[in-house]
This record gives sequence, structure tokens and C-alpha cells, in this order.
Amino acid sequence: MLDMFFGFHTPADPRWAGTQYRSAIFVRTTEQRKLAEAAVQAHGTIGKYVAVEDASDFYRAEEYHQKYIEKATAGM
Repeated sequence: MLDMFFGFHTPADPRWAGTQYRSAIFVRTTEQRKLAEAAVQAHGTIGKYVAVEDASDFYRAEEYHQKYIEKATAGM
């Protein structure tokens, strides 16, 4: 999954993206943290913009955020 993350995601520099759009990998175990930190290091410049953070409770976004791209491009 880490290979997929770095394969399709271009992390944003937090100096202009802010924390709302930060790039992060959320982990639940020590083993996940080790793997994530190794992947971040292996990706050099790109990796330095990816935080490795402890996972917390997940809350589903409001309904108007669900399938946003499909809704936004429906009339095109």
C-alpha cells in the first residue's frame, strides 16, 4: 500500500498547503510506523513532506463531500 501511496500521490509542501491538506500516513502499530518511516526516507525529497502520525478515530465527512468529483463533473 505504501508503494501505491507514493506512486499516485504528490505530497504538498506544508508551507503553502497548510495542515488541512497535509500529506500523512496514519499508523496503528509499531510495525506500521517502521514501514511508513522507511518508505518516507526512501522517497527523499518527496518523502520529507509526508508525516507519519498515529491513527485516531475516523469520522465520515458530511454527505455533500461524498463522491465529490462525480457530483462536480455530472453536468459537464
